[in-house]
Amino acid sequence: MAFDRDQDAVKEIHTTGSSLPDCSHACGPCSPCKRVMVSFKCSVAESCAIIYRCMCRGRYYQVPS
Repeated sequence: MAFDRDQDAVKEIHTTGSSLPDCSHACGPCSPCKRVMVSFKCSVAESCAIIYRCMCRGRYYQVPS
């Protein structure tokens, strides 16, 4: 049996930039723990950074790194 190396090769996909944070375990025993975007008021001349926090029952938790 002959195998084609191209068919057996595993292709890796690398993404650039950052990914969205996973908050599934960030709130400890509190559930449901959801990812929320915290917005800041910025002037028109500057760009605003997008900041995420984890939130459960109205309380914010740090995003795991």
